[in-house]
Amino acid sequence: MMKNKLACNYTVLRFLPYPESEEFVNLGVAMACPDLHWFDFRLEARRVDRITNFFPELKHNKESFIEGRKLFKEELERVRGVLHNGYEKGQPQFKELARQFNQTFLMLVRPREEAFCFSNPRTCLVDDPAQTLESLFEHYVERGFAQRQEYQEKLMEKRLRKVFSAKQILRYYTDHTFSGDLCTAHFPFVRQQDDRFTRAIRPLDLDKNETHQIVSHADTWKSKLERLKTIPEHPENTLFVVRKPAGGKRLDVCRQMCKELVDAGAILLPKEDQTGILDFATQT
Repeated sequence: MMKNKLACNYTVLRFLPYPESEEFVNLGVAMACPDLHWFDFRLEARRVDRITNFFPELKHNKESFIEGRKLFKEELERVRGVLHNGYEKGQPQFKELARQFNQTFLMLVRPREEAFCFSNPRTCLVDDPAQTLESLFEHYVERGFAQRQEYQEKLMEKRLRKVFSAKQILRYYTDHTFSGDLCTAHFPFVRQQDDRFTRAIRPLDLDKNETHQIVSHADTWKSKLERLKTIPEHPENTLFVVRKPAGGKRLDVCRQMCKELVDAGAILLPKEDQTGILDFATQT
């Protein structure tokens, strides 16, 4: 017999320091299953860099955020105790108790003008609330919308793919990984003629929050370029499509690292230079 799915409500826990701008960072997920009288949450309670990366001005006031997050967690723990209220969690409850439970949950997540707040509640049908809570936490928090190092480069790759497809040159390129004893280097666009790899194109995101992150990412690829030369089947021409910082010290460091990449044998073009990128890509 097919097992009935359970109706659950969940909300995303957010840090929204400036309500007027509506910019926020997801911190966790809280979920309630009224029929089981079950409530639990997952909260990112260790990392601070996700917040300071998004709101750099808070780097000098991290203590306030850490204290606020601690109090937020304590409130959630208190509510968890109230919602369980002596009932054995995970056991079916009478409908009237389930309604009271759900009202308490909705009261918790009501709109509030505070830095630590909740998204509008959402409903889902699940087999296992605890497992779904973990999946939602991974989706909303651990992915960190644009916090992963490769995120922007994946977006740039998708845009390049659309441009190449529109110009009918995408069919000349394949995804390829060059591999040898000293390094492995993946390029999403590689052009091959017979046994020669004539063109290799890759996005390179150097618009990092810290100058040392710019240096580290550029150094990684400078090292790969130098070691690629030891592989017999290495790309003859390599293009990095670069995303640069808007200005300031980060841009100065970016320019220096771009120069070093050019000295290592690469061609670099800003992501906005579509004409230059297409000129390189259409050559055989």
